[in-house]
Amino acid sequence: MKKNKKITNAVEILHRHFIKDQPDREASIQEERVNAQVAQLIYDLRKEADLSQKQLAEMIGTTQSVISRLEDSDYDGHSLSMLEKITKALHRQIRIDAADVNSKTVSMRHAFQTLIRLLRKNQGLNVEQLAKRLDVEPDLVIELEQNSSHRPTPRTLYKLSTYFKIPQNMLKVLAGATKEIPINFQVQASQFAAQSDSFDKLTEDEKKLLDNFVKFLRQESG
Repeated sequence: MKKNKKITNAVEILHRHFIKDQPDREASIQEERVNAQVAQLIYDLRKEADLSQKQLAEMIGTTQSVISRLEDSDYDGHSLSMLEKITKALHRQIRIDAADVNSKTVSMRHAFQTLIRLLRKNQGLNVEQLAKRLDVEPDLVIELEQNSSHRPTPRTLYKLSTYFKIPQNMLKVLAGATKEIPINFQVQASQFAAQSDSFDKLTEDEKKLLDNFVKFLRQESG
């Protein structure tokens, strides 16, 4: 218990010193998160359409190198017009929502999205296959993994909890359904999301990261 308290205090000190009350720093972190999410979205849409980067590039009149840059989480040149071209070519529509900008909620929802995506990939499932197992529409799975403003219903959380054997109350916290978030939970969830950056198959380190976070969620619930 004392050890955990020391870790928590250290994180709080670092947050206060480097991030809290520094709008520029917080904005930078949020921008990096958005870039990563857009890159992930483009990659996932391309993979679901079973296209190579070159094939997608030809569909929208650009080059393979441009698609490669767009799928790089460090790239900061994403534009709405380019994203619209890609989604239109793949028969999708862009939907813009005004998401909650509370840093705690944003952090939790990012961890929730990451968790669902990695749990799915860890089982070797695509979006359609997971949707079938959950008895939901594929579009819902995409919302869960890619839309940070989407709030899953209690029934959806129940299905996810039952299938992945993750305590429902923990998924509820991650989904941003409660404002009471223990600092240790915030730290664990943020670290999990920050350290996981997988576009395809999970590496051994990512599997270990996922296993450890799932273990934490199950222990925290108990």
